[in-house]
Amino acid sequence: MGYSDLIRLGWRTGKFLAPAGERLTRERGPRPDPEERRGLIRGEMEEIVRREAADALGCLAPRGEATMKLAPFVKFREEKFGAVLFETRSEKVFTLNPTAAGVVREVLAGASEKELGERLLARYADPAGKLQGEALTLVRQLKDKGLLTD
Repeated sequence: MGYSDLIRLGWRTGKFLAPAGERLTRERGPRPDPEERRGLIRGEMEEIVRREAADALGCLAPRGEATMKLAPFVKFREEKFGAVLFETRSEKVFTLNPTAAGVVREVLAGASEKELGERLLARYADPAGKLQGEALTLVRQLKDKGLLTD
């Protein structure tokens, strides 16, 4: 039985084997009851899935002629304030506001530069009519910094 099989079994049955003291609770104190422990583990698993979803989108997106993707050694991670791009070789971190995070999310989902504006307009309100131009400017800046490639 592999790791993924054990995770599925634990998810279905609620029987997780987790030693005491291994990040099940944020504070020290009495050990939580089994139902509370299951909720904590489920919460951590959902957090891992949420954070790793962006990498999966980048891997699964169809690669066309004009499709962009993150450059090698660049990781995308959503945060409460928006997102960060982390270039692992130089260890540089770039913070993104929620709209810029949406632009990168659409790039990871397989949007080309032509499709990007339409996808963003479907998701965000644009009363000033600047969203498409600013999104393309952001994409050009990310390419200039070596964070996005075609």
